[in-house]
Parts: sequence; structure tokens; C-alpha cells
Amino acid sequence: MATIFLSQVDYDFLKDLQHELNTQTNDGNADPVYWGVMESEMKGVPEGCGDPIIYMGDGGTMTTKEAVEYIENDYLSDIDDADKEEWADIDKTDMDDVVRFMNENLKWHDVRIVYQRLEEHISRETGAFLTKRACKTYIERYGYNHCRPRTYAMTAYRNYELERLLNILKTMELKEG
Repeated sequence: MATIFLSQVDYDFLKDLQHELNTQTNDGNADPVYWGVMESEMKGVPEGCGDPIIYMGDGGTMTTKEAVEYIENDYLSDIDDADKEEWADIDKTDMDDVVRFMNENLKWHDVRIVYQRLEEHISRETGAFLTKRACKTYIERYGYNHCRPRTYAMTAYRNYELERLLNILKTMELKEG
């Protein structure tokens, strides 16, 4: 049998890693499992492929309700009586009417309806984690670099090198001395 010499720090690391690999959840995936950071973010899409949102021209977006509150709290007192009357008559739940009012009465010409949907993807910046705990630790420390990050288990099915490595890590006999 071959002998591998390790520092105490490396031995302790492997012992802890082995325990973690043998006790962690696989989140319903087949072995071998590795972990990545899943992100969710809103992306612009063609009409009919997502939810409508009001684009404000400066990159900001608002729901219809937010736009109505914005107009009523910040602009209504400054507009003339004819515009106030028109505002009183429009359906404030109708996004088209609210946007038309913003364009025609408030003279905000770059306000329009765009469509977006929530899209999910595995972060390309982080690579793979051997344990869910390591992935969670990364998210706790650096999650601010990602949109709605969470752990995501992936299987390395038929990845024989990773499968063999993880099997070695899970089953190797570690003895001190």
C-alpha cells in the first residue's frame, strides 16, 4: 500500500472534507454531485415573452402601481388643472394609459413599456464547489457580486474522473501518525 505524507493542516482538511462529502445532502441529484451558484435576474425580452414593465428612459423601471404613486406623490401638485382632470379620468391600473399620460402630459418622452422575465443561470465566475457548505460560504462572503444567488446541486454523471476522485475522498482511510 502506498503512503502519502501530509501536513497536519492538509490531513485535517481532508478529514473534514471527507466527513462533509459523506454527510451532505445531494438535493435530489445522483452522485457524483458538485455545487454551483445559481443566479436569477430580470432580462429584457420581446413582447409576449415576459411581463410588461414601465421603462423610464434612464435605465430605471417601475410597475404601474409604482408609476402612479410616483406621479401622485411627486408631480401631481405641479401640473395644470387640465392635466389633473385627465389624470383623474384615466384608469390607473392600465399601464398603457399611465405611460401615455407620462409621455403626453408630463412630457417624459423616453418612457415606454418593455417586457422582461426572470431568467436563471449558473454563474460562470465561480466555477464548481465540492461541497454545499463551501458554496454557501462563498455566497455569504461574495453574494453581493451576484443577482439573487443560491446554491445549486449538479450531477457529474458519467464524469468518471470526478466520480473517481470524489469516491477516493469519501472512502480513503485517514490515519494519523
